[in-house]
Amino acid sequence: LDNATVRPFAMDTRGCFTLRKIQIGENSCVGAKSVIAGGATLPDGTCIGPLSSSHELCDAKPEHRRHCRPLRASPPLWLKVLCGWPILLLQRVLTLAPVVLLMVQMASTEWYVDSFTSIQDGVEYIATPERMGYLFAFIIFHRTVCPCLALAYAIAVKRCVIGAFKPTPQDEEPDVSSWQLFRPWLLGRLIPDAHLCGVAKLLGRHYEAISALYRLLGVKVGRYVYWPGSGFNFTEPDLVEVGDYVVFGSRSLILTSDAHHRRRVVTLEAGSNVSDRCVVLPGTRVKTGAVLGSGALTKEGAIYEPGTYVGSRGNECMQLKKAGAGASEPKETSYARAFGRRREASYTVLPEWFHIAWSTASICWACIVTKLPLVSGLMLAHLCFSDDWQAYSVASTLLVPSALIVLAYPAVLSLVLCMDIGSKWVLIGRRKPGSYAWDSSSYCQR
Repeated sequence: LDNATVRPFAMDTRGCFTLRKIQIGENSCVGAKSVIAGGATLPDGTCIGPLSSSHELCDAKPEHRRHCRPLRASPPLWLKVLCGWPILLLQRVLTLAPVVLLMVQMASTEWYVDSFTSIQDGVEYIATPERMGYLFAFIIFHRTVCPCLALAYAIAVKRCVIGAFKPTPQDEEPDVSSWQLFRPWLLGRLIPDAHLCGVAKLLGRHYEAISALYRLLGVKVGRYVYWPGSGFNFTEPDLVEVGDYVVFGSRSLILTSDAHHRRRVVTLEAGSNVSDRCVVLPGTRVKTGAVLGSGALTKEGAIYEPGTYVGSRGNECMQLKKAGAGASEPKETSYARAFGRRREASYTVLPEWFHIAWSTASICWACIVTKLPLVSGLMLAHLCFSDDWQAYSVASTLLVPSALIVLAYPAVLSLVLCMDIGSKWVLIGRRKPGSYAWDSSSYCQR
């Protein structure tokens, strides 16, 4: 199963949920973003392609097996142990270094205690006000500084050890040597998520800073590309070419190699568009003016001329309409005009550094909020006992902080809800139907 949905639940015509058995035969495979519905029976050896479903078994063919990523050969164990694991361990050590250094700094303070004579001493130390600041610092460092170090290390290993990926020549068999199997495996472990080790969330997921990071990984990226909030996890980033003004929807997937490790370049020309939940197979070329609509599936090695393509029928998207004259010339998107000519916009377009600062501050605030009930309860307990914890029983020193922490949770929840609802009305206001382009309305920015 390659990132597929297996859903035994369904809803009947009466609006009631039903639970139906699903049978998947031996040696079967299900492609990326495909759906297996309740009650489906897949015979042995069934191969469902990407973006398909159990209702389209007539389109299941053995050749779809090469697009099922879990069937990719893995590098030998000895290479993982001798080379891969030490590299990954070093990344982990480097990532945790700021937190460890902060712990060392905390241990050198005057109020730090390394041993306790009673339970009261332990609870009193846990509730020390100075310690709460370090607790917040640990969490914030883990969510901000550590991801940056992890990505920087991954980029260095990609450029110095893994190297650039190259397409497989058309008349040659793919190289499946141990080293060639090891390279994408290692990159996938160094950057295991679609948010670049979490750094994309700090920088704002759509903007030029993301393009800069992808360039460092080897992706050929043009200007003013609007990246999806869901991000991408490229297996071979050097084989992805993204032109100027390309716009992405969310939850799409770009594949640059098949299960046999045959690598092919995917090219998205300037001014093309890849909408939500698309699957782009190796060797695809989306030309200027072409729009892959929601749920579009490309064919391996196909070229898509200007026009609109949607869905998947017979394991390939359908052309909904052809583009008019002049569509083959790349045009600036409203996003490019807003950020490229900010002074010409009808509103104040905030510079990218502000979006980075806002995103980072939001993550820091979220880190604080998650621990705020705990910290609030301990601080109140510290005030209640007035630094004289030994005068109270063990039960009191345990029950009072616990009760205060429990009471702090609904209070913090109410505060967060008020902030969320209030910020919606302050920043966005009441939503109204209409068109809100980046260069003519502040709605997208808000």
